[in-house]
Amino acid sequence: MATAIAPQTSKLPFETLPLWHKSAPRPLVEKFASGDADQAWAAWQKHLARRKSLPAPRFLDGKRPPLLWCWPVAWERDGVLLQGRPLAQLCKELSGDAVRGDELPQALQALAIAYALPKLASKLSPHVWWDLAEALCDLAREAQQLCADPHGDVQEVLRQQLLAGELPLALTYLFPELQPTRDLQPLARQLLSESLATLLDGKGGPHARLLPVLGPLIACWTRARWLGKRLKRGSWSTEAEAQYQWLIRSALRLAAPDGRFLATNTRATRDEFGFWPMLARAIDLAGDKADCAAAATLSPAIAAKKTEAKCGNLPKPAFHSEWAALATLATGWSKSDARLAIAYARDPLALELQVGGRQLLAGTWTSETICNGEPVAVAGSWDELCWQSDQDCDYLELSIDLANNLRLDRQILLAKRDAVLFLIDVLQSTGGAARSLRHSFHLPWGRDVTWQPEAETRDGLLVDRKPRAAVLPLALSEWRSDPRGGSLVGHEGHLTLTQEATGRALYCPLLFDLKPGRAKQDRTWRQLTVAESLSVVPRDVAVGFRAHSGDDQWVVYRSLGPAANRTVLGQNISGEFAAGRFPAAGEIKAWIETEVSETEVG
Repeated sequence: MATAIAPQTSKLPFETLPLWHKSAPRPLVEKFASGDADQAWAAWQKHLARRKSLPAPRFLDGKRPPLLWCWPVAWERDGVLLQGRPLAQLCKELSGDAVRGDELPQALQALAIAYALPKLASKLSPHVWWDLAEALCDLAREAQQLCADPHGDVQEVLRQQLLAGELPLALTYLFPELQPTRDLQPLARQLLSESLATLLDGKGGPHARLLPVLGPLIACWTRARWLGKRLKRGSWSTEAEAQYQWLIRSALRLAAPDGRFLATNTRATRDEFGFWPMLARAIDLAGDKADCAAAATLSPAIAAKKTEAKCGNLPKPAFHSEWAALATLATGWSKSDARLAIAYARDPLALELQVGGRQLLAGTWTSETICNGEPVAVAGSWDELCWQSDQDCDYLELSIDLANNLRLDRQILLAKRDAVLFLIDVLQSTGGAARSLRHSFHLPWGRDVTWQPEAETRDGLLVDRKPRAAVLPLALSEWRSDPRGGSLVGHEGHLTLTQEATGRALYCPLLFDLKPGRAKQDRTWRQLTVAESLSVVPRDVAVGFRAHSGDDQWVVYRSLGPAANRTVLGQNISGEFAAGRFPAAGEIKAWIETEVSETEVG
């Protein structure tokens, strides 16, 4: 989309439209009505310079102005404001041709020109200034003919919000005297209201597909919210305002310490100078005390400014939205806590694990399956089977169909007090006889992380200058001298677990001990015997594991066939999945025990 306005043959602006709103100063209107274009322009310049009742948006101020909040470097961030070249010089050279919007950098530059227009009146000729004003209005009207599509190109979604939402609000606010700019607000308000309803899940949760543009999108909405606070009827509806308020909470839950959102590209989206000021401004506009408390815990920069945060109770740090295909699992809000983001809108799903402010895992969680010697393709998309979040743990279970009558379930469990994470793939057959199964999954470790395997056992450490987490492959034999069943290796930035067996199911669990001090202590694990009616159950029907690290022990159980009342370590379990702490007293303290899934494999 592009708009190029030819030079006007007349010095009078917007000739085909009523120019003045009834609120415009009468002497100014009379100057334009007199027909003396030079006097009219001088009066307009003087009026713009002397306005005091209209606080100027300071969106172009500073080395990292709010207009560039969270704007990726790859989107010509350093060139949008012309690398110090005055906007007036560009406008003189190109006139209305400077206003384009077919690419994101051009859309943002159009906004920069709009916010600079009041000051540019003293630096430009009337021809150039009015050409720019009219071109910006035309660009906004053209963009308002489109609708936000959460399933379309996410960059197009952002471009449309900038041009059809923020730009018309900016023009309405900056020039309330002009009827053409005022006429832009109703449709902008309607469009922004519909966009917040369409792009969020009803409780402020952004769709996972929006993560690459979530930073600049929230920045756009936050600037629009500032403008709307000063406009009659605001920037959007009451329902949309509730969505924006909830979005602030969702943004905090997804916030990474280095100035971006979890599960996004570190280099592409990081903006440590603009990210936290953006969230601070959003909280000032529409946050509550709980948001202040969470932000102050996450960022010392915000904590210094948010003294009222001490009065707020911390909200729950975890959330999940099936519609948004997005979840965060967290032990708490502080930098020392563990936080895991999962985005499963597409396959392979994306994840990021942060512990103590360090990135341990980041990227896509990929896998390969081989059945009877043949590769098995994905035949569906990820669906949520279970979500649970309480004081003991956060648990998410997903499922995706594979070819050859196979299904892959993915279990993600974060035990909060124990600081233990389980990442598990469950390969199951939907019928037929036992088959030769081989499954591998790959977890990308974070920047500056390396894999340090143990010499004699199959576990190891994720190390970032010092040990950060221990990793235990529970379904493999502990000792490297017994190579049967699979392997756990680190190679080219990925931790890869491979398992193989003959049967109707294959359980592939990894345990991450996220306490660095404990992770350096002795650790071990065992596959447990599962019994039903005093008979041992095959490992493709049900499995159990016991892990030991330092003074702590944990137990995991999973039914892989029809659920039944079974015993593990002398404990009766009738559900499909159970996990918990195993204290010295010998009775499992369960974090979670799920009932039989509706999609249980028979």
